[in-house]
Amino acid sequence: MNTRLSKVELSRKIKDAGYEDAFIEAKDIASKELITGKVYFKKLPSGIDVHCVNMTEHTEGYSNSQIDACISINVLLAGKVSFALEHQRYDIQAQSSPVLFINIINSQQIFTRFFTQQQQVKKVNLSITKQWLLTRCGSMADRLHIEKIFASAQSVFQWPCTEKQLTLAAELYQKSLDETLNFQWELEQLALQFFCDSFTLLSDNLDRDAIPPKEPDVNNSPIPVSQFDFEAKIESLLFESLSLKQIADKLGASVSTLQRYFKSHHQLTLKEYIRNQILEHARRRLIFDNQSVGEVAYHSGYNHVSNFSSAFKKYFSMTPIEMQNQYRNLD
Repeated sequence: MNTRLSKVELSRKIKDAGYEDAFIEAKDIASKELITGKVYFKKLPSGIDVHCVNMTEHTEGYSNSQIDACISINVLLAGKVSFALEHQRYDIQAQSSPVLFINIINSQQIFTRFFTQQQQVKKVNLSITKQWLLTRCGSMADRLHIEKIFASAQSVFQWPCTEKQLTLAAELYQKSLDETLNFQWELEQLALQFFCDSFTLLSDNLDRDAIPPKEPDVNNSPIPVSQFDFEAKIESLLFESLSLKQIADKLGASVSTLQRYFKSHHQLTLKEYIRNQILEHARRRLIFDNQSVGEVAYHSGYNHVSNFSSAFKKYFSMTPIEMQNQYRNLD
C-alpha cells in the first residue's frame, strides 16, 4: 500500500533518520501530497544507513540536509534523481536500464535533493561514514587508501549496473521493506555484500568515470544559504525561552521579515513554527529516548503535563501515551 507524505511528514521521516537539520521547500505550498509511495530509512546495528524509495514526486521542490563525510552508494532502478553537493548539481537517469552511482562526501556538506512534478523514482542507497571506514582498517595502507578516496577531486561516479549489483540491490530493497523480517543480520549481510562489491569498483576506477556537475542554473540552484540558516539557527534556539524579538536579533533579521518568511514557506507564524518544532522534538524523545510524558513536557517548556498533552494531541491527532504505545507495539 502506498503512503502519501506531505512536506511535514517527509521532513519528519528524514529527521527520524538522524538528519536533524533537514529542510524541505515545495513550490506548491498548498499541496498536502509532496510524494506518494514507499520511503524507508534505517540505520543497521553495524552502522550502515539504508535508504530505499519507490515513489512519485507530485510537485517541484527540494530538501536540504547537512551530512558528514561519507560514501553514498546508489542504484537507481527507475526514474531520475537530481541533487546537489553544496552548489554542484548532478542529474542521474535510469533510461533503458538501472545505473550505479557513488557520491564521495569528503567533508560536512549541505546535500540538496530536488523534486520534479510527476517524476517516479525507485532507488536503493547505502551510506557509510568516513569514520566507519577508518575504524575498520586493518593496516596503515588501508587507512591511506581511505584517505586517498576522500581526497579525490571528483565527487560523483557513475557506471552501468552489473547483474550481480542489480540482484543485490533488488534483494536489499525487498528485505528493507519486509516488515516480517525476523533477523536483521540478513539485511546487514546483503548491505555488506553490496558495499564491498561497490567499494571495489570505486577503488579500481577512482581516477576515471567521474561525471561532471551541471552548468549552474539560477532557476534551479540550491536554497540560498541565508534561508537555510533561518531553519538551522532557530533549531538551535528552540529551548532557550527567547522572545520573538530576541530570536530575530540572533538571526540578524527583523520580526516582520521572519514572520513573512515562515508565513510564505510554512503557512505558519513564527510562534506557531517554533511550537511545532518543539513538539516534533517531543515526539522523538517519546519514541526514541523512551522518556516519560512528564519528562518530555518539562524539556519542552510546558509547566503542566495536561497543557503539553493537549498541544501534542492537537498537532499529532493522538496523545503522547498513544504515540508511545503505537511504536512500542511495533516491537
